[in-house]
Amino acid sequence: MTSINVSIGFFAICMNDIYIGAICILMSIMFDAFDGIAARAFNAQSDMGKELDSLADLVSFGIAPAYLYFLIAPFDHWTRFLPALAIVLGSALRLAKFNTIPSSKYFIGLPTPSTAFFLAGLFFAVYYENSFISNLMGMTWFYSLIPILLMGLMLSNLKMFSIKELNLGMAKNKYQWVTFFSFIALLFIDVKTAIPISVIIYISLSVIRNLRYKDNY
Repeated sequence: MTSINVSIGFFAICMNDIYIGAICILMSIMFDAFDGIAARAFNAQSDMGKELDSLADLVSFGIAPAYLYFLIAPFDHWTRFLPALAIVLGSALRLAKFNTIPSSKYFIGLPTPSTAFFLAGLFFAVYYENSFISNLMGMTWFYSLIPILLMGLMLSNLKMFSIKELNLGMAKNKYQWVTFFSFIALLFIDVKTAIPISVIIYISLSVIRNLRYKDNY
């Protein structure tokens, strides 16, 4: 499943299309979730699997979305690769950092799949010509700012809750469920902007949870 993940990420680059690429990113996210479930179910967790998973994530959630982001640059100048480069570097450093810290029930910094999920949502919005998102992404300063913010969030020490804890019940995981139901509601309100807005909600709720619980996360 991890090999499928990295293969789909490579396919997203080869297609040179933001719509197909965004679909590929969503598929990679799905296989990234499934490979962890399968590893635990078959007791097949290993150091090699951990390293392969990080390499696959770098391709599917770092390089692929960065390349697609490069394709929607609103200006034609040699410097237009720099915002996309920030996504690659942020993802690489985030994954390297993740491999050096002990596993816990929460994430330290924005996970690369969440970053890729957010960017895939932007690609869908641009493809379907959502006026609000398209106008923002058409501004050079805004287009350049998004990767910097994402890089900062990925490398931050912000504790972010895991959506994988949904199965543990609503009472103990209300932030996860609020995020989930918000995403479902947004799909009905405006499917074109549901993904990026849901990621913003996820980040905002993580900040609120940090402020509320502080050391007792």
